[in-house]
Amino acid sequence: MILAPILLALTTAIAQPADAKEVRKEFVECAAKQDRAACVALWRAHPNSVLGTIDADLEGSLTVREKSKEPDLKKIAEMEARAVWGAEVAFEATGHPIFRDYAASFIGWNDDERKRFRSGQAAFGKAMKALEAKDAPAALAAGTECLQLTGPLGDWWGSAMGCQAIALAQKELGNHEKALESAAFARVLYHDLGLVADEYEVVVLMADECQALKRIPRAKASLVRAIELATRLKDDDGLKRLTDTLAQLDASK
Repeated sequence: MILAPILLALTTAIAQPADAKEVRKEFVECAAKQDRAACVALWRAHPNSVLGTIDADLEGSLTVREKSKEPDLKKIAEMEARAVWGAEVAFEATGHPIFRDYAASFIGWNDDERKRFRSGQAAFGKAMKALEAKDAPAALAAGTECLQLTGPLGDWWGSAMGCQAIALAQKELGNHEKALESAAFARVLYHDLGLVADEYEVVVLMADECQALKRIPRAKASLVRAIELATRLKDDDGLKRLTDTLAQLDASK
């Protein structure tokens, strides 16, 4: 049985970390003291808060630049340095170099590259609106634009979103293999970035597309991972659907 189509609002229905503000506060304190051991412990205790916490400094520094013709360069430098330090510690805590690369990429952009970053965000927004309007071709075009803008920048978060938008659009167009391909790339990126709810969404999509393509062993592997994430996110309804689907696939041997 193929699961019901993924809702665009799935991640908003899943409880997000309630301690995000506290994690941010602790991170700022760790960075001020340059206490790597404490920050490693913080990241390991809250792996799904790492990217958002670091990105608060990265995108925050960009906002400072954008809001004034004469931005506070000292403040920007402080925010960027804290983000880079946090990303370095995140690599130590998780083993994922993607945090370090993302932060290093972000602080190295010139004005044109910063504008491309914002354009990538806008393209993803267009893709989501097109999907809501059931305009799959427009969603595919916008998702592709997002990926083309973000990929060369080292904006791994944006690239994951672009891949996700492409996958959802290709699914609606009935291009199951292409949908699976893009969903799989998004899943790997979301996993390494620690974005649990986003990984959950795309791994469920992978399970759907594998079933549509009759690639049952991979569908089962995707379902097993989705069940792990549903349990972690306390999505009881999703957990039941996923468990039932896996049981049906096992019974159809």
